[in-house]
Amino acid sequence: GEAMNLRLGGFGLLTLAALAAGSCSSGPVAGELTISLVTPNSDDGAIVVRVTASESKEITSVTLACSGCKLFKEQPSATELRAVLTGDLVAGPLLRVSVTDTKEPSSYTAQITALASRTYQVRSPSGYSLTIQ
Repeated sequence: GEAMNLRLGGFGLLTLAALAAGSCSSGPVAGELTISLVTPNSDDGAIVVRVTASESKEITSVTLACSGCKLFKEQPSATELRAVLTGDLVAGPLLRVSVTDTKEPSSYTAQITALASRTYQVRSPSGYSLTIQ
């Protein structure tokens, strides 16, 4: 009777405490972020991208997100990645970067450092942008 109710009541409180602790997890969540290209042109052939992470975050790897593209990369540190993509580049996903914290995409930046058309004409980055999601 009463002893059983007390035990079940205690168990209910423990369960509630465990659920509350699990839902308040504020630690980093490793995973992938996608870097996408916004372009005013339809004949981009090469792009050089620099991805950086804020001080407490890291970039752990990179893979292609575009079809028919080739990737050349170097990673001078855990917080910096440089990538050259060539091929028939179009607006949309370019790269998937594995990072130590996907909960804060704003901790990562991606910038275009050089561009060229498919006929090797160097282009200004004006009108271009990269998004990270």
